[in-house]
Order: sequence, then C-alpha cells, then structure tokens
Amino acid sequence: MIGPLTSATRQDYFDESKSIAAIAVIFPGFFLFIAVLITFTTISRMIEKNRREIGLMRALGYTKGFISMKYVIYSVLAGILGSIAGGVLGTMTLPKFIFSMLSNNNLTQYHGVIPWAFIIEAVIAGLVATLGSAAVVLIINLREKPTELMRERAPKAGKRILMERIKPLWNRMNFNQKVSYRNLFRYKTRMIMTIVGIAGCTGLMLAGFGIRDSVNDLIPDQFNQVQHYQGIVTLSDANKQIHDKNIKSQKSAMVQSITVSPTKGTKRNATVTMVAPKSSADFEQYVSLKNSQTNQNEKLSNSGVIITEKLATDMNAKKGTILSTKLGNKLFKVRVAAVTKNYAGHYMYLTPKYFNKVSLTKYSANSRLLKLKSVAKGDRQQTSRSLLKQSGVLNVTYPRYAGSALGTVGLSSVVLIFIALSAALGLVVLYNLTNVNISERMRELSTIKVLGFYDNEVTAYVARENVVLTLAGIVFGWFIGLILHHFIMIKAQTGAILFPLTVHYPGYIWSAVLTACFSLAVGVITHYKLKNIDMLDSLSSQE
Repeated sequence: MIGPLTSATRQDYFDESKSIAAIAVIFPGFFLFIAVLITFTTISRMIEKNRREIGLMRALGYTKGFISMKYVIYSVLAGILGSIAGGVLGTMTLPKFIFSMLSNNNLTQYHGVIPWAFIIEAVIAGLVATLGSAAVVLIINLREKPTELMRERAPKAGKRILMERIKPLWNRMNFNQKVSYRNLFRYKTRMIMTIVGIAGCTGLMLAGFGIRDSVNDLIPDQFNQVQHYQGIVTLSDANKQIHDKNIKSQKSAMVQSITVSPTKGTKRNATVTMVAPKSSADFEQYVSLKNSQTNQNEKLSNSGVIITEKLATDMNAKKGTILSTKLGNKLFKVRVAAVTKNYAGHYMYLTPKYFNKVSLTKYSANSRLLKLKSVAKGDRQQTSRSLLKQSGVLNVTYPRYAGSALGTVGLSSVVLIFIALSAALGLVVLYNLTNVNISERMRELSTIKVLGFYDNEVTAYVARENVVLTLAGIVFGWFIGLILHHFIMIKAQTGAILFPLTVHYPGYIWSAVLTACFSLAVGVITHYKLKNIDMLDSLSSQE
C-alpha cells in the first residue's frame, strides 16, 4: 500500500515496477528449468539405487502402480511442501526488500499480501518438476524385466573420441588425461546436463550484470553520446542576451513541450520535447543526430522532423510517417524525415523554416542550450544564481543533474538480488551433479583406488572432467546470458526510456569467476568424499 503521491512520483514508481516485472517474467522460468534439471537427476539416482528393491517387488508379484506409489508420494510431498514453503517465504521477504530499494524514497507505506494465485502456479510448477521427473524415470525402469532390475547395470563401454584423431595433441597427453576425456563422452547424458546446468546459472548471472550495466549506462550514454549541452535557460525575450564566465558556448533554440499522436491506428499520446535550433550550423556540437539503424549522421532539413527512437517505436512511425502534434491549443501535422538514437526522453528536432511551414504559430527562440566550462556542482549553482539575476531569464535547468535518475536506481539495486540467487543456484547445480556423478561411478572409482591410485590422483581423475565441463558451461552460458539480457532490456523499456544494450567485460569475468569458485568449492568437498570411499563395500558383488 502506498500513500499519497504526486503524478510524477506515481509514474516513476510504476515505471520501475514495470521494469522489475519484465525481469520477473524471465528469471522464474530459468530457475524452474534448472530446478527440473536438479530434480530429475536426484530422483533418477534415487530410483536407480533402488533397482534391486524394485526388481524384487516385481518378482514377488507387486504391481507397477503399487511400486510407483513410494516414489510418487515422495515426489508429490517434495513438490508441494517445497513450493509452498518457498512461495510463502519468498512473497513475505523479497517484495518488501525490493520495495525498499525503489528510488522513490518517499514511498514508505508498504502492505504485504500473499498472492495465492502465484503460489498455486508455483505448486503446479513444482509438481511438474518432481512428479514429472519421477514418472519419466519410473516408466523407463519398470519396462525392464525383474531379473534385469535385480542386476547391477553394466558400465557403459568406452569409445574412441574425435580428439584421438588429433595426433599431436593426443600423443602429448598422459594416461590419466586420456581416460578423463574419454569419460566425458562416455557419459553423454551427464555431460549435457552438467553443461546445460552450469550454462543456465552463468547465463543468469551475466544477464544480471548486463542489466546493471545497461541501467548504469543510461544517463552517461544519453548525455555523452546524444546530448552534449549541460544546461537549458528559458527566456521571456527571444532576443535577450545572457552571459556568465562559466558559459563556454550557447545555442539559441525554441524548446517546447508538445503532445504527439499517430494520425492512424490506436490513439497513443506522448509528451515530447520539441527542439528547433535557430541555426542548424554546429548543432551537432549540442545534439548528435545518428540514425538508429545505420548509425550515420542525420541533418536537419526543411522537409520533415527527426524524432527519437523510443518515440518512433511508441508511435509505430518510420521515415515518411505523418504524426499529429499539439502545441498549446494549436494542432498541426509533421512528416518524419529520420529516426535518431536516444536513450532517455522523447524528442523532436526540426528547423525554424519547417516549423513555420506546418504550424500556425510563428517561430520564436525561447531558450538557450548551454555548454559549460565546469560542471562541478558549486559552479553550476553559481551559474544558475548569476543567470537568474539577469532580466528576462525565467528558468535554468541541468537535465543531467536533475536527480530523477530516470526511474532506474531501484532496478539497478534489485538486479543484485537476482545475481546472488543465480550464484547460489549455480553452487547447488554443481554440487548436485558432481554428487550424482560420484554415486554412479562408485565401483569404477573404488577399482582405480584398489589398483594403486593415490587420493589426489583419484580426485584429479574426476576433477579434470568437471573443469572441462565447467569451462564449456561458462562459454555456452555467456551466449545464453547475452540473449537473455537483450530480451529483458527490450521488455523493460518503459515510458520514454530506451536502455542501451551493453554488457561490460567485468560481467563476463565475474560470472566466470563465480562459477569457477563454486566448481573449486565442490571439488574440495568431492576430494574428502573420495578419500572416504569404502572400497570393499563398493566392489562387493550385488548379483
């Protein structure tokens, strides 16, 4: 529940909420996918370990349905209890935490509710993950004859791999390395599941870092790449001259707030800042007009207006489109001559001659675009005080330093939650899959210990495979993360904001480093597990 808000505050709040909702659509789907992966491997291993018991019950005459009930009940309880516990706990903690991070710090009244509809969806998703996994594995195993179920599965046969054909590389490897690489392709299912699991978690982390980069780059990109002026002075007299020692240069222009809507189709109105410089000469020093598709410089012409990219998207406009505009009570139509790059705000640029051609109002420059020598806070404030003392000066604004942050501070903070959750999920995936790997190969690992391998050699035997799979998962995860990042940022566009699609190199490094650290931590745990293998028990006959 939120208290009384101004219209601007309310719009900022809902813009942030919409951006966060765009992220919330993607991340749960990926988390569910990884959860299904973990659940499938866990239940598969549980049923695999009970093959003799299942075979014995089949031989004694128990029906397939009766045998399945044990695992079905286990899966149903795990799915329901886990989903309810996670859903209730999540809705009671995360929304309040996210609310507190929103940039509108005057939103202090929070009233939490439990969205039962979403929890029911979570329960259904949990049952799909657990019960579906159990059903698939049971169907596969119960097709076998009781005598086959009561026997230990024969180890998969090793095969020659493609790497062996690269003689210079293969011949330089020692025996242990060759065995490890052969084992990677010997257990193809585990290899694919491990790579996909690691890639999913790395991709989520990279997408999180990318979202943070896009949010943080919004303001710098807007005012470094597009708008190069720092201040706007509004005048009551178009011919009034202004001066201050901190002003490096100034550009006379008509700056007005107008309403734009398409002439055809659904009526969607947008508030747009119209900028018409008195002279087009050196205007590129104040505003860069680069084509949104070709990145080529656009020039103001007397044949139409140049509009910004997000406005063109909202109006479904392109070159040649006619738009309806309203300046005060005066209506007129303009033709789109080009679409320019822009990240924050809706803008329309045109020449005085074209303005006089389409509008009933005569052109009159009412503002100055300022480039300052110093943009330090104290110097800006001093310049404002100096200008406001001069006659004819109505207002002085500095768009870059307005302090609104364009409704993205909360989004940037919330992303850290998803990065942390993705990292934790990566640790769980690595631990689970490694644990399953060891359980499935207990007899094999016991055999090589009996043959004289030392503990460190046995650990290296397994760890070498995990290192290769982790590296493959990281590279594949970067590719997934880029796709996710682009999709999320496009969905997160709200109001007049168009996020830059940037992912800086630290995002790649941190997502890889975190994944590698988790792999190392799991490797340490694995080492102690392998040291304590009971070789006699593992090698005892189970016929």
